[in-house]
Amino acid sequence: MLGTGNYDVNVIMAALQSRELAAVWWDKRRTVQSLCLSKVQGFILNVPSRVSLGIVSLPLRRRHWLAVRLVNGEYYNLDSKLKNPLCIGGEAELCAFLSEQLCQDVAEMLLVVRQEVEEDGSWLNPDNPQN
Repeated sequence: MLGTGNYDVNVIMAALQSRELAAVWWDKRRTVQSLCLSKVQGFILNVPSRVSLGIVSLPLRRRHWLAVRLVNGEYYNLDSKLKNPLCIGGEAELCAFLSEQLCQDVAEMLLVVRQEVEEDGSWLNPDNPQN
């Protein structure tokens, strides 16, 4: 893909499976508050991204994968286009960040969970399964 960062989802899924993890496609009609965050290892988002040639930003948008993960009690945006990981904050800030990303028409999200969590569906909050 010429370094665009929009790699095939099958590559991502195979890499996760090699680590006994699974990817669950998130139905963005649900609210992120319906997630059981303690069961989610991380998030992989596919979002629109600006195209640049050096310091010149082109009027094009391509899709780009980025990851979000909990590290030492704080969630971080691990986007490879950032110079450093960006601290998002706690659960409330994470939910706001994910909601903002998912409101873009073409944005998609995968939940990274352990295989047994995928199988039993426990990534979804049982108190709020419909939203």
